[in-house]
Amino acid sequence: MSSHQKERLANRVWLIAILSYGLLLTTISLAHWKLHPPEVDSPFLIWLARIGPLLMLAPGILSRWPRWFAWLCFVVLFYFTSAVVEAFLRNDLSGWIQTLLCVTLFISSMLYVRWYYQGLKWRVHESMQS
Repeated sequence: MSSHQKERLANRVWLIAILSYGLLLTTISLAHWKLHPPEVDSPFLIWLARIGPLLMLAPGILSRWPRWFAWLCFVVLFYFTSAVVEAFLRNDLSGWIQTLLCVTLFISSMLYVRWYYQGLKWRVHESMQS
């Protein structure tokens, strides 16, 4: 497989990761504000604490830096755990959707890092062959 093919695969998976990332942020926000609003004085701070770790990774994800995607895989595991607990305790569709989005985001991020570095390796190998 050539470096061009690996780069094309990485680009496709990056689009899936970005879509999953945006949808995960949206579903967490909708669940927080519409489905299960907290009954506290400052719901904005709780919402910010819930999506803050994902938002901190946004610059690197949008810049397509593979190391940030590796960190995203670790961060998504916490969201996956929370989504599974929410899905089983509340028996709510939003928990299942968040679980599915976490799995999709984890797999697509992992594959992006893998194919990005494989494409880079093939590009170096092809330039040495020329």
